[in-house]
Amino acid sequence: MGNDRTIWNHEVNQANKIARSLVDAKRIKFGWRILLLPNFLIHYIYYKKNLILTRKNLLFTKRMAFDAAKEIAGGGSHATQIRLVEIKTKKLLDREKKGYYTEKLRRKQLNEMALLIDHYLNLLNSKGKNHAELIRAQYPSKERYVSFLNKLQKAEEGVIQAAITSMKRGSKQERVAWFTRLTAASKEARGKEVEQIFPDF
Repeated sequence: MGNDRTIWNHEVNQANKIARSLVDAKRIKFGWRILLLPNFLIHYIYYKKNLILTRKNLLFTKRMAFDAAKEIAGGGSHATQIRLVEIKTKKLLDREKKGYYTEKLRRKQLNEMALLIDHYLNLLNSKGKNHAELIRAQYPSKERYVSFLNKLQKAEEGVIQAAITSMKRGSKQERVAWFTRLTAASKEARGKEVEQIFPDF
């Protein structure tokens, strides 16, 4: 099971790309003069904080699903790992006081995580020197990989709709705008990835 680092590094890199496209850097120009401006430092710190938080949120379901898949690949029970994910998310829900995390959102995330667990488990059991080879070993054609990505996109859209309708953070219009940008950024990143993995198709 030496594929775990390769798989997770890929997920972190994808999350970084998506987060950077979502968090407005306001085209901060670096240079020695800029360090003299307190305003620049405030904006830069705010940007970095938002970037880290966005990346963490993008990896939330993936981290739980990936950890569960690793346990299963190591001999753990699939049913037990699914139950542990349910328990972890229920504890998060029980601690939630601000309305950011709801039961409806949690249920949709569990659907997404079930799909991701199977995907990661298959990749962990595949053979390849890099992420592209692992994908091609598991999804021998571009169409099969795109089919999986479409299922994942649909599961993510279920999470997004739950977040838009049930979260209490910001206005509904702000949430719709944010998640529209998120969906577009994810599709773009995945589209580029597909072309890199299957360049001759």
